[in-house]
Amino acid sequence: MRTTEAVAIAFESLTLNKVRAALTMLGIVIGVFAVIVMIGLGQGSQGYITSQVEGLGARVLIVTPGNPKAQRNFGPPNTNAAPLKLGDAEALKELPGVEVVSPSAFGSQVFSVGAQAKAGTLLGSDPSVVTVRGLKSGTGRFFTEQEARAGARVVVLGANLAQDLFKASLADPLDGRVKIGEQRFRVIGVLAPQGGGLFGSVDEQAFVPIRAYHTVVDNGQRLNSVLVRVRSDEALRATEAQMRDILRRRHSLRTGKDDDFRIQTQADVLSTVTAITGAFTVLLAGIAGISLLVGGIGIMNIMLVSVTERTREIGIRKAVGAKTGVILRQFLFESAVLSLVGGGVGIALGLLTIWGVTRVGGLPFVFSPLAVVGAFVFSATVGIFFGAYPALKAARLDPVDALRYE
Repeated sequence: MRTTEAVAIAFESLTLNKVRAALTMLGIVIGVFAVIVMIGLGQGSQGYITSQVEGLGARVLIVTPGNPKAQRNFGPPNTNAAPLKLGDAEALKELPGVEVVSPSAFGSQVFSVGAQAKAGTLLGSDPSVVTVRGLKSGTGRFFTEQEARAGARVVVLGANLAQDLFKASLADPLDGRVKIGEQRFRVIGVLAPQGGGLFGSVDEQAFVPIRAYHTVVDNGQRLNSVLVRVRSDEALRATEAQMRDILRRRHSLRTGKDDDFRIQTQADVLSTVTAITGAFTVLLAGIAGISLLVGGIGIMNIMLVSVTERTREIGIRKAVGAKTGVILRQFLFESAVLSLVGGGVGIALGLLTIWGVTRVGGLPFVFSPLAVVGAFVFSATVGIFFGAYPALKAARLDPVDALRYE
């Protein structure tokens, strides 16, 4: 029997029980769909975060509190670590290789305008944050260096935060008053919509002078991070060493004692982000892959039922000369068709879902040929593997016993 003929017979056999075949394929469809979506969204998220980190520039150093040996992953600082303070950032500005120093402190706050209230992130910094983080201007302006030093009660709102706070009154946010904690701040600017980023969604954040932030939130002048832009690539490592020396002296760290802060380059952050997102992608794809095995068990179950139902058919075919290998291949083709068609549908639905989610979420659409081919091959392997036992059982049937079966 030629392969094309065997495939045609397999399709014909499956179409006799369309609903059963469709329900059997559904397990494979869901499994392949889940694997494709998990890998695609994981790679899209990784690409987006990578672009955000690269947007900081290769000459940016990120200083965060915490022992680098105890805190290896890039993320929120250890609250028990010795804090970075505003004076540390001021001291770093004196280094000859430093171009810009942007101190940053942030925390969750409730913003209110009249009866309208919304939770968001309050971030204290200075005007240099616009350059370092690449903030897009909208209406109004950002606060000045003089306002930052004076701790003026002025605020710049993210696009979504401004819209939510002022939508009820329909008033122009500029020169409006926003209550943050127990203090009222005057709105001097609204940023253009720009979505998420390495430090969270800018659209849900509000920016105030760092000294005003400390008045409202934290009198200890703690900082969550300090972004330092170096004047040239050649000065990067030398400046990093000088920064470490200054911070160790300011924190009174004796020789041989570990740092209580961490300095990372863009390459360090990219390496950490890639490792974390890659691990999560593999983990999620592995979990999704379990549903493929469940789908394979469904194929085995249905093929065993099919063998039982077609016992007399198998006996007749053997009686007229069909060899064991022909029967074996026939049932293997049927299980392979189930898994391959299900895999193809799952891949198509998965890619369509990734495209839609990335469009809505502002993530890059990453097409991974390796993931598509891998999912397709894996679905075929599952079908053949779980179809092997029913096919072997059918091929080994004794023709005399098969013809007597009712």
